[in-house]
Amino acid sequence: MFIGQYHHQMDDKGRLRIPPAFRRLLGENPMVFCGVVEKCLCIYPREDFDKLVIERFKNADMLDMDMNDIKRAIFSSTQELVEDKQGRVSLNSSFIEECGLTKDLITIGAYDRVEIWDEEVYKAHKKATDFNKIIAQFTGSRNNL
Repeated sequence: MFIGQYHHQMDDKGRLRIPPAFRRLLGENPMVFCGVVEKCLCIYPREDFDKLVIERFKNADMLDMDMNDIKRAIFSSTQELVEDKQGRVSLNSSFIEECGLTKDLITIGAYDRVEIWDEEVYKAHKKATDFNKIIAQFTGSRNNL
């Protein structure tokens, strides 16, 4: 399970270090993709990513144009992360642009994955999120926290 958050920076060449606590759990050559809906990078352990992809897309109708658009969006924005000798990973420049990443980043644990956000984008997303409404829908309760 991925938990916690870390503030760090990306260098001018699009390189960053994955926090050690996350790196150990991600294992060798994790997969990263730019979120289709949210402006963040999602990183999964390779084995989990492969299972997720197989489960979601194994019965997809190739004539379903919406599904084809989703597959294009995900797979064209996916890459394998490989560490260099200094423990950094390099991000594709299109990922950086698509997700609006700048120098200041926040990397968070999100249960089954790691997410990398531009720090300001994450703050705005979190501020705009109505947690009371989400919890009420999730629990079926109309009670506020």
